[in-house]
Amino acid sequence: MKKQNVLIIVYLSIWIISLLVFWLFMNGSDAMAYGLIFLYALIPFATLIISFLIGKNNYWGKGKLLAPIVFGIMHMLAEYLTFSLKNMIAISFDRINAPNLELLFAGIVLYTISVGAGYFIYCKKLKHK
Repeated sequence: MKKQNVLIIVYLSIWIISLLVFWLFMNGSDAMAYGLIFLYALIPFATLIISFLIGKNNYWGKGKLLAPIVFGIMHMLAEYLTFSLKNMIAISFDRINAPNLELLFAGIVLYTISVGAGYFIYCKKLKHK
């Protein structure tokens, strides 16, 4: 199996496990801890590392430029499919909340910087060879 595929599998596993933890094991009093651990620490940290490795190893060539967009969407969906969805289910069935586009843009910017930093190191390695 290719290394870049392993990175994607690891990322998706962390992302899916975080959703499962929310829906299967959380109650109202655990919401803040969940948000801090998963939405503000584990998922962003894992995404930063994986996006950095994508840039550092030049995975997918120019296609790596799509990674920050995908990671930004996944960053936004993590919050949308947990807290926003629970809010929609619990409070009102007649109203659908829109996804938080600020999370999308913040994720895209952050993960673009991470891929760029990794790619910068990749380019430096090429010059020293």
